[in-house]
Amino acid sequence: MEGPELIKEALRQGWPLREAHITLKTGKELSRLLELADVPYDLCSQSEMERISEAKTPQGIVAIAQLPESSAERESATLSEVLLICECVSDPGNLGTLLRTADWFGLREVILGEGSADPFSPKVVRASAGSIFRVRTSTPPNLSEWLKRETDQGRKFFAAHVNGELLPKDLPAKGLRGLVVGHEKRGVSKQIADLCQATVRIEGSGRAESLNLAVAAGILLHALVKQ
Repeated sequence: MEGPELIKEALRQGWPLREAHITLKTGKELSRLLELADVPYDLCSQSEMERISEAKTPQGIVAIAQLPESSAERESATLSEVLLICECVSDPGNLGTLLRTADWFGLREVILGEGSADPFSPKVVRASAGSIFRVRTSTPPNLSEWLKRETDQGRKFFAAHVNGELLPKDLPAKGLRGLVVGHEKRGVSKQIADLCQATVRIEGSGRAESLNLAVAAGILLHALVKQ
């Protein structure tokens, strides 16, 4: 991961950083924070930073973090009231923005189906703007079976669909519930949609073919959480 704000947030959330590399221009504040957290670091030149950084314009600090154990596959049902389920969201920027959106609405967990982007890839971490450190991600071995188990526990799932049956105002505001979003182009598969309580659409009045995935998820999460 890289960038002062992202690394400060990782430190605030107690994420274990294995090492860091900073430039002299980064300033004393970050080096002091790293020292307080017992994170080993070294100073490097701007040219060295440009070689190790993946950003077009390096921000002066790069760190390597340890992946959390909680990101492993999870079989048991969650106690989180509202969940976001991403079926095959392959674009890292979209997944990062979805994590950020989930964090904004107070969700504690996002479920990832097979084919989704790696939540800890640099692009996802950057797009999440620090939310990756607060929102747990889990990848069940079989999303269909996981949905069935959660449904048996009383959770109701609603799949985002361009021709959905319900409108956002029809979504329940109480109880265990989950929003399912799908691939950026293909949407939620029929197999997964058939396991949901209903599908939900967002009506528009303009000429655009569709909404950005993260924008649509934000509108629907607002309806699930705020009604």
